Amino acid sequence: MLAALGWAFVHVATSASRIAGAEIRVPEDVPTLQSAIARAGPGDTIVLAPGIYPGGNVVGPTKRDITIRGTDRNQVVLDGADRRKNGIVVRADGVSILNMSAHNFLENAFYWVGADRFRGSYLTAWNVQGYGVYVEDGEEGVLEHDYVSGAADAAYYVGECRPCRAKISEVVARLSAVGYSGTNATGVVIRDSLWDRNGAGIVPNTYANEALPPQARTTIVGNTVTNSGRARVPIRTALAGFIGIGIAVAGGNENAINGNRVSGSERYGIAVFPTARFVVFDPAADEPGPPWRPRGNRVSANVVIDSGRADLALAKGSGTGNCFSANVVGRTLPHDLQTKMCKGVSAAGDAGVSSVLTRPVRVMVDDIRRQRHPPPYTSMPVPPAQPSMPTSG
Repeated sequence: MLAALGWAFVHVATSASRIAGAEIRVPEDVPTLQSAIARAGPGDTIVLAPGIYPGGNVVGPTKRDITIRGTDRNQVVLDGADRRKNGIVVRADGVSILNMSAHNFLENAFYWVGADRFRGSYLTAWNVQGYGVYVEDGEEGVLEHDYVSGAADAAYYVGECRPCRAKISEVVARLSAVGYSGTNATGVVIRDSLWDRNGAGIVPNTYANEALPPQARTTIVGNTVTNSGRARVPIRTALAGFIGIGIAVAGGNENAINGNRVSGSERYGIAVFPTARFVVFDPAADEPGPPWRPRGNRVSANVVIDSGRADLALAKGSGTGNCFSANVVGRTLPHDLQTKMCKGVSAAGDAGVSSVLTRPVRVMVDDIRRQRHPPPYTSMPVPPAQPSMPTSG
């Protein structure tokens, strides 16, 4: 009887640790982040004390609705040591990662894959060979107050989702090959963020190598995009051919780009152009057509200045209904690109822009790498300390 009562007591106590909203502290309660993930149930929060953690952690599909939060953004650090692939990989719905840093991973710092209702807030990532914050095939989520520097692919990625219902706001991307890449993403909002000295700034794009093409209906509003293509950055991306563009619509449809300030782009400030149906790197194979022809994009009320070739550009071969209106700019290609109204617009596009931006992907990538001599991702500067999330957040 006593033994039975003792078992009941232990059973109740163990269950209490799984009550929704419980905190699991690392290393006070459990020694490692992975052991905390194994213990956590829906609604639990894993709290990481200041320290250096190795990363390489996986949140499996059954570990839904948990939060992983650092106590100090700058002192809770995942260090891949240029040996481990990913900082944290999330495969479960409803998982938040908050208030920590990660660096020197061979692939990605923070990676959600097939995981809906994601949140990544107050994260810092630097010097990664892939993506800083990477969301693939995940619907409905938010990335906010994050800082990424030195990503050899893209600082931020939300892609392969329809609808995405995703919002990226008040983030910073610096010195990465691409600031934002969104392959085949429909319904992303990108707003009020800084994209500084990346190879290319913001690049929604379409390629059938990934699921759910074409890309469509991304809203890009209130951003500052500066000096795209003006700094040496690590390069490990198929989008390298678009370096030097502030905002690029690469084969996407019905995107709204308004109220942004784009300055100092090496080639084009804002450009709209077709993409090949697939990315092919085999030199013996042709890129299969037909290409993705961007249509119905609206570029309005932006300030675009000091671009190397043109502030606004539309490539010949683009689809119909692309409208450029009420933008404060200097040179455009073609020269009569801007109109007063968007209704019925069907600009022909510029052959020179097309000849530059619609070459085979492998050719563009090879040319860029040869011209730029990109540094290794490990050589990029460490970013300054970033503000932690509010204690009530």
